[in-house]
Amino acid sequence: MQKFLTDKSIFYSKQTAALLALFFIIRIASFFLVGHEFYQGVFVFSLLLVMAILYFKNPEWAWRMLLTEIFLGGSGHYFELAGLSIRTLFIATFLFLWLAHHFGQKMLPQRLKIQTNLNYILLALFASLIFAAVNGVLHKNGVSNIIQDLMPFGFLLLLFPSFHSFSDEKTQHYLVRLIAVFIIGTALFIFLTFALFSSQIVLIHQDFYKWFRDVNVGKITDLKTGFFRIVEPSHLFIVPIILLITSLRMRAEKHNKMWLAMLILSIFILDLNLSRGYFFALAIGLLVLKYKHTWKKWLTESLSVILLIIGIFTATHLFASSGTSPGWELLGLRVRSFASPEIEVSTNTRMMILPQIWEKIKTAPILGAGLGSKITFMNTETYETITTPHFDWGYLEMWTELGIIGALALLGLYLFTAALLIKKIKTAPDWHDFDVGLLAGIIALLIMNITLPALFHVFGILFLVFVLTVAVKQMSIFERVTVILYRIFNKLRATSKK
Repeated sequence: MQKFLTDKSIFYSKQTAALLALFFIIRIASFFLVGHEFYQGVFVFSLLLVMAILYFKNPEWAWRMLLTEIFLGGSGHYFELAGLSIRTLFIATFLFLWLAHHFGQKMLPQRLKIQTNLNYILLALFASLIFAAVNGVLHKNGVSNIIQDLMPFGFLLLLFPSFHSFSDEKTQHYLVRLIAVFIIGTALFIFLTFALFSSQIVLIHQDFYKWFRDVNVGKITDLKTGFFRIVEPSHLFIVPIILLITSLRMRAEKHNKMWLAMLILSIFILDLNLSRGYFFALAIGLLVLKYKHTWKKWLTESLSVILLIIGIFTATHLFASSGTSPGWELLGLRVRSFASPEIEVSTNTRMMILPQIWEKIKTAPILGAGLGSKITFMNTETYETITTPHFDWGYLEMWTELGIIGALALLGLYLFTAALLIKKIKTAPDWHDFDVGLLAGIIALLIMNITLPALFHVFGILFLVFVLTVAVKQMSIFERVTVILYRIFNKLRATSKK
């Protein structure tokens, strides 16, 4: 994987251009097919047949098709068949083919064994999820809500084919191209969206806004300064990506300028998202990047990220306000709301929910209230009684729905991943930047989960699957020999200096 990260062909390729074009074709087609269930169904069914054919030709091709949908398919709800999203159907179809294929070859037990401790944690987590689902039914939480909460965890099953498929170098190369296209495409898409709303060419509650909200599962919020906050579910990837790129830039690379461009685009996405949780997680993640990096490199790149965040936000707000305001008061409001939640609507609402969550936890602190749980609270601003499945407190939601054992099993899976990365970094010679970046990404997700459902969000779990795939991989004999030689060389160099 790592030797492809600075390969010039990643950025300059016909395949990259084709994938970027596909990124926008998917969104345009989805917009025009809204409400046309028949045509969507035919389209999705045809793609499922293509995936099956590709799998029997070469399983790696079907795997790349699935990866393409994950990185280019936004929320995953652009196309549906019988009420099921294309992403859910793609993953279910691929897993069925993969399981049937290896079961037929009597290799399934071997393929399901990855790492002993990891398998135990996964077994405990899946057992907790089954119990939480049954518990949700007993608490009359609603079957559709239970399934909706359970579905993201099903993506963890991708870990098994992922572990075996990423040994193919062409797949690794293709993944890095997908990440680059995801960054470029997402930045261009939200810039166009931002420009349309900021210039009032498109207005709130018109067709595009409804598609963005209902199909793309995003948010467009007018902050009354000419600036529009734009949020998409896939933006959860952005903070880990920024941390990974920053870590890679802490070493001397001949393609650093290309990754700088990716960093700028990623920060632009983050600035328009304007999530406090993301910014806080990024700050903690930058501290993690000091691990195994020199003070000079760490300080230089970390300050670059901070200055880029401020500079890009200022330029964007000046553009939106026709040059009348840099928007710093808006940034200040977001920062001050950490200490004074009552000054900002969303943080104030989050504090209103908190006492009711604690009351719900107290009723079943060990077993939990089951998947599909909802919370009812009184909005003290409008005096409305609101019932919602969105807790806005990640760890407390885990505790409420999964119980203490299930919550600890999920948290343990992320902490185990972090421990595997640290162990791997300690044995690496001078190519640790990639693994340190992934470690910072995992820590960032753990921080985000304080106020966001990051650990059990679809994109959080997909990121976990990718990181676990990398972390569990053992070094080859060649790499182990290289580590030994590198350490000997360092000792000899230190001795010669004395």
